[in-house]
Amino acid sequence: MAAVDLALVLAVDCSSSVDAGDFRLQMDGIAAALRNPPLFEAIAAGSRRRIALTLVQWSSLNSQAVAIAWRVLTSRLELEAIAQETEAVERQWRPGGTGLAAAVDFSVALLEALPIAAGRRVIDVSGDGEDNEGGDAARARDGALALGVTINGLPIISGSRELEAYYRERVIGGPGSFIMPAANILSFRDAMARKLLREVREVGQWIS
Repeated sequence: MAAVDLALVLAVDCSSSVDAGDFRLQMDGIAAALRNPPLFEAIAAGSRRRIALTLVQWSSLNSQAVAIAWRVLTSRLELEAIAQETEAVERQWRPGGTGLAAAVDFSVALLEALPIAAGRRVIDVSGDGEDNEGGDAARARDGALALGVTINGLPIISGSRELEAYYRERVIGGPGSFIMPAANILSFRDAMARKLLREVREVGQWIS
């Protein structure tokens, strides 16, 4: 299969702190970001004109699930199809805490198993809390970085400066890594649109 400019894991927090309404806002926000017209333009501007994307839901230490398997996206029709699928995704989770480090490890394993060469491999992790399941987010991040994986973050801070600092210091890393905080769950949609577009647009800067 042809190589892609970017292999991207969208890893979305579905833990107990995220209620059913918040979950739907996250899925609708991702769908809107995928439909954002400049996103297709950014993909088409890449050297290979295609990206690979998968959607992961994560919650507690032992609860991670692939909600949408890897898709190679090259056209507006493919972006619309995955946007519709995202809107229809059902929540997969177990009651418990926030297993952020386990989510990173799970996402790294998906990237390692992807049978497609990628110019850049990125995990886009969003969440509303620190790891409280005994995991070490910094350790998970460092393991990802050692394999050439970049991690970007979309913390839903809801007024918490501590969470934004946590993501900066213990979650993100790698060439071009950044965070795109959402002030609250209602801001998730706009933050995700900006974040996804930036991730695709910056691909060319990091392809070797």
